[in-house]
Amino acid sequence: MSPRVFLGWLVLTAGTVVLTIVVGIGRETSSFDLIKREPVFAELREAPDSAARIEVKSRFGAFTMIRDGDGWVTPDRDDFPIDEGDIRRLIIGLSDMRFVERKTEKPERFYRLEVQDVDVELSDSVYVKVMNTQGAVLAETIVGRPSARFFDGRASGTYIREADSNNVWLVTGVTNVQTRLIPWLQREIVGIPANLVASISVGAGEGAYTLSRAAPSDEVFAISGAPEGRKLDADKATPVSRALAKVELEDVRPRSELELPADAATASVTTFDGLTVNVRLADLDRKKWATFEAAYTGDPADQSEAAVAARAAVEEINARVGKWIYWVPSATYTNLTRPLDDVLVAKDSDSS
Repeated sequence: MSPRVFLGWLVLTAGTVVLTIVVGIGRETSSFDLIKREPVFAELREAPDSAARIEVKSRFGAFTMIRDGDGWVTPDRDDFPIDEGDIRRLIIGLSDMRFVERKTEKPERFYRLEVQDVDVELSDSVYVKVMNTQGAVLAETIVGRPSARFFDGRASGTYIREADSNNVWLVTGVTNVQTRLIPWLQREIVGIPANLVASISVGAGEGAYTLSRAAPSDEVFAISGAPEGRKLDADKATPVSRALAKVELEDVRPRSELELPADAATASVTTFDGLTVNVRLADLDRKKWATFEAAYTGDPADQSEAAVAARAAVEEINARVGKWIYWVPSATYTNLTRPLDDVLVAKDSDSS
């Protein structure tokens, strides 16, 4: 091939490549302006505070969250409160989404981008619908997997599919939508820092015992109820003393739907400020259920700042937990029902 012919062939090839790229870009971006990156959900972006109802569906089931005054609740758990931070992150994530490019409309490619219909076996997609109080749809989409594409110097992108079509888009932003209801709930039941605990009583009647200490600076608890020749095993007592440090629900029901037996286990934790949390627990169908109730057990005449705060905590806890029975973690149940013999060792043991 002569140099002139080769040069002509090279120019022709380069021109074909450029034309192909231009035509391809034109096809992908014909419906919007790439530079402007139009919002995916303009109505939600313009009025995020108008969101009043969110529906989520996945292969794990469906649930609804609705605005209730200044907060959010779910009718799927008798209007149990939703974590408002999670709601806020979802709404912001959806409202910040902007189109980047159309990816496909071929169903055979949906699996790779995780935008299949949610009822498809082993589907990893999530259907999300956001509405206002009038029922107008502010956002509706099927959320797929994150993309590794870089926008504005960072990896941030998600594949989504239009809910009523096969159009799949790459959009900016990453929105993690929990597919199960429980992670959306306000999960913390009670939290009493270990350094505030003055005493813990476990059980009633024969076998009951109490761990106590005189001041927060005391690292070791004393035990009442130990038989002759036995003493407290400090290592085993520590988890008991920290049993209510942070208790998060596994599930929840109204107390009217599930009743604990009369012989349910009991435990109570009292702080140095006079806040006492009483717990009743039972293993029902291999789930550990518990009810909680707070009381002020300090000096009724004490009007110190700490005592006032403890009384306020009693009111807050009871208002929040009073109507509910909680499925609690196995560790919480184990520590609050630990038998006396499990926290004792022989007095000649090296345990402190």
